[in-house]
Amino acid sequence: MFRRGFESILSDCLEAMHHGATVDDCLARYPRQAKKLAPQLAMAALVSRTPLVDARPEAREQAWRKLQKRTNELRSGKVRPVVTRSVRTSPAWMKPVAISAVFVFSLSVAGGGVMYAAQDASPHSSLYRAKLAGEDLRVMFIFDDAHKANVLLDQSQQRMEEINATIRQGDPVPDNALSAMNNRNERAADILAGQPENTTLRARVLSQAQEQEERLLAIWPQVPVGGRGTYAEVVANLHNTQLDGGAGSAQVSLRPEELSGGILTITGLAEFGADGKWRVGGVEVNVDGRTLDGAQMKAGAGVSVLAARSSNGRLHALSANVQSAAVPTALVSGEVERITDEGITVSGQFIPFSDDTLQTSPVKIGEKVQVTLHSTANGLFAGSISQFAATSSGDDETVWFEGTIQGDVSKATSQWTVAGLLFQITSNTAFDARAGSAQDGARVQIEAVNNNGSLQARRVMVLASQAGADIATILGTFDGYDDDDEVWRISGLAVTPPPAATPGDDPETGSLVVVETRRQGTELIASNIKVVEQPDDPALVQLEGTILQIEGSRWTLEIGQVRVASTAQVTGKPELGKRVIVWVTQGRDDDLEATFARILDQSPVVTPAPAVTPTPVATAP
Repeated sequence: MFRRGFESILSDCLEAMHHGATVDDCLARYPRQAKKLAPQLAMAALVSRTPLVDARPEAREQAWRKLQKRTNELRSGKVRPVVTRSVRTSPAWMKPVAISAVFVFSLSVAGGGVMYAAQDASPHSSLYRAKLAGEDLRVMFIFDDAHKANVLLDQSQQRMEEINATIRQGDPVPDNALSAMNNRNERAADILAGQPENTTLRARVLSQAQEQEERLLAIWPQVPVGGRGTYAEVVANLHNTQLDGGAGSAQVSLRPEELSGGILTITGLAEFGADGKWRVGGVEVNVDGRTLDGAQMKAGAGVSVLAARSSNGRLHALSANVQSAAVPTALVSGEVERITDEGITVSGQFIPFSDDTLQTSPVKIGEKVQVTLHSTANGLFAGSISQFAATSSGDDETVWFEGTIQGDVSKATSQWTVAGLLFQITSNTAFDARAGSAQDGARVQIEAVNNNGSLQARRVMVLASQAGADIATILGTFDGYDDDDEVWRISGLAVTPPPAATPGDDPETGSLVVVETRRQGTELIASNIKVVEQPDDPALVQLEGTILQIEGSRWTLEIGQVRVASTAQVTGKPELGKRVIVWVTQGRDDDLEATFARILDQSPVVTPAPAVTPTPVATAP
């Protein structure tokens, strides 16, 4: 039986679509070729639906001159046409090429304005389909498969940049850009499957899949609930590409539905229990063949795990990065004064960007942001930038709460009880358990957002502290005295003032305060309150890091040196290796001068290398 070639089938489909058939009609007619036909027919359908507008006169004239020049060269014999064989009629495989050439020429002359305007179209633009169609046309005329795969990967990376741009602008993650990125990744992977010896292409496919997965997981909270189906599918495909080394032969794979509950980051010691379960920082995590680098997990080793939460709340490790030593966390929080392509200036501190800097939310001048710092051989750079919740509106306020875990939380990945308060574990909660396991009785500090009474944990940090189970510390905004309930409101939390307190002694509303409390029954009763920042004070910068060196009044943190004069308020005993939150101002000679410092740990968590002095962040140019 005669077997028709793909080109002949494609030609028939294009002809049928010209007379009204749909892409699905053609795929149903040729099911064996459907996978290969789908992208070609989809491109043709996009082009046919793209409205044509009059091109600019100069563009139309330029295209016509090129056509005339080529025609004259062929007629004069200066350039000979390439002919593979002499036939009286065009072979079947020429028809789709000829039809595509007509598309290219018609879009260049009659509709050149569409393609020209679509070059910079965003995923939310009506011209975005034309942009993707133009890219597909370019790929169609690349006949070297390795080169074609690299062009597809370039286009996929452009989709990632478009997604990042929409997030920075505050728009939802675009579903069409995700689908287009997935399409190009799959087509590049198909080419790689046919060239298993192409190690250069394989290396690029795998490295790009890793980078894209990490970036997509980092912006998971910004994905609308209705768009998480496509999102999860793209992430699962990227993960599975890495599992099988690009060869398409993995024995296990990640299913999109396994990402339905969101993504958590957990850093701590790996423990292998008698029940055959892995725990990281005391939190149970499933580690199996779907975990990238899971075979390197060793009991007692420090590890950072990126875990997917399924609909039933169970955690499954997507990747496990084993660390030889604890990696300090460094944060800078403050108001944005300036942002450029080179970096961001936060309350007088200029923090440069790197190629890996990730902005997970829109950033505007005057708003408060939190910047995670990454240390490199060339100094410190912004790792990620995210918005802070409001601190004075009464809604969505940021609060830091230090207390003791109540109950077993090893499997509780939806909510924890700490010092009597219930905290929701969300899809962007990060766990830092380097100081010990998260377990009943452990001391933790939770950075949370108080969303109309619902405390949503952003970060959970296990502390090296042995404070009493009834002691809790609150760091937040003083909202004022509630006459009805006779309590202070600290970032929305109810705190009973000390018996000797009088309304005239209350801090000014809007002040940033630290309150030491003791729990009695269901109440938090304050023992003292300290003002960190008045509402009208110059904007302070909040630093969070590890004390790496102490020389007199100067402490060295990851960001550089901070001068802690005798006039600064300090709670706790400063020692090397302890973590600290410091509020600083810009002093003389651009020095950072502390106004308030809170030591978080009673015992050192990190053993710093005394000879290492980090490069300080430069001041704004």
